Amino acid sequence: MKHGTLRAVVLRGSLAVVAASALGCARRPPPAPAPAARPPDIPEAAVREPVRTGGPLVVSNASEEAPSRDLLAILALDPILTSPEGRNGRIEERIDWWLNFWQTRSRDAFKRGLSRMGGYEDFVRAELASRDLPPSLLYLPLIEANYYPTAVSPAGAAGLWQFMPRTARWLGLQVNSLVDERFDAFAATPVALDYLLALNAQFESWFLTLAAYNAGPGRVEQVIRRHGRGRPRDDALYLRIRSRLPAETRDFIPKYLAAVRMASVPERYGISDHLKAPSMRYDTVTIDGPASIDVIARVAEVPEEEVKDLNPQILAEMTPGASSTVVRLPEGSAQGFRERFANIPLRDRVNRHVVSAGETFSHIARDYRISVDELRSANPGVVPRRLQIGSILVVPGVRRDVPAVLRDSGTPEAGDAVAASDHPSLADSSGVASTPRVADAPQPAGDTVHVVARGESLWLIARLYGVDLELLRAHNRIGQGTLVHPGDSIRIPPSR
Repeated sequence: MKHGTLRAVVLRGSLAVVAASALGCARRPPPAPAPAARPPDIPEAAVREPVRTGGPLVVSNASEEAPSRDLLAILALDPILTSPEGRNGRIEERIDWWLNFWQTRSRDAFKRGLSRMGGYEDFVRAELASRDLPPSLLYLPLIEANYYPTAVSPAGAAGLWQFMPRTARWLGLQVNSLVDERFDAFAATPVALDYLLALNAQFESWFLTLAAYNAGPGRVEQVIRRHGRGRPRDDALYLRIRSRLPAETRDFIPKYLAAVRMASVPERYGISDHLKAPSMRYDTVTIDGPASIDVIARVAEVPEEEVKDLNPQILAEMTPGASSTVVRLPEGSAQGFRERFANIPLRDRVNRHVVSAGETFSHIARDYRISVDELRSANPGVVPRRLQIGSILVVPGVRRDVPAVLRDSGTPEAGDAVAASDHPSLADSSGVASTPRVADAPQPAGDTVHVVARGESLWLIARLYGVDLELLRAHNRIGQGTLVHPGDSIRIPPSR
């Protein structure tokens, strides 16, 4: 049988029974006893559960699939499951501990991980097959994050593949205050698998590769230089240096092998009633500049929570202003989105406020013409007296009355005229209308004009329209250190 045919069978599912056979656990396990006390030198990684679970669940049919000779042949090719070192007595002892743990104290948590895995399984299997990687790596996110896309460890590792921020950025993922692609399973998975390929090319052993993935390649290289120099890089070398590795890394291979055994044939271990999330299906749209998730959901005519579930990488519920962002929508909802979204004025696409120096809840509430109580209710985790510059506040029911975008000469049409006394940014403290100050800048026809509101800075305006700050200064002949004030007209340079 050709390898391509074998991989196709893998993609049909249940890598399972052979994993059990290859690792020496084909026998039906006895009823699980209560697990022994966990050794103190092997801490279990904590995982923060997200609020949302990611869609409806359906009953799994995994237990209905019978193993075949083809499946046995496929799993016989998996270099991780068939390694003789996996049957080492010390490894088997820790495998048994984990099997007992997941059958007893952590049974419900393990079931939840199996359920969530269903949403990503087809995608991960296809990415593994395209790289000719061991199919058992499907279960690696099960022990890393229990298939929570928004899992965060106490050390700061995040996502299905538990990348630290520095590693994620080095691998090309975006990690900042607005977007963290570690939480995007569909962006992080190809990167994680390419990383595993590179590690395997470096260490030439899957046991060493997984140890390096957990502890870091530099740490494993250092241990090999000190305690395994001159020996071939194989799984036997992993056993030789295992005691020199950090406690969590020493247990990583047994935990992985145990997860493969139990997750591939859960009914063999007493988990026959687990539910399985359906495979995630979605459309994608490109958002240029900033837009709030609730606005995107409203334009797509879908529930806001569904858009949040599909885009956990968007941290502030707002797309960045300085770039284009690919946003996922529920399948079938992208049709007509671009045309409807283009009809929304730029200012009306955002209902977030970035706090500037000197602002208070009262200032912000007055600017948006809402009550302070409304603003507080929308931001329950924010202490008004401790408001920090740069904090992002949710603004409920935005009702700005100043024309959002003015074109040509910058003068509103007759039907758009607004009395200055109706908006605090165009009135002095006594409520008497004041004359708007216009920045001294050329006024070419066709420029978009932004009227500065209270609390806005050039930096925020540049971010809002996705233009370079220095380009914005030059276009308006505004020098460094010059402040803009409410009512000023700022001309936005055309996008390039």
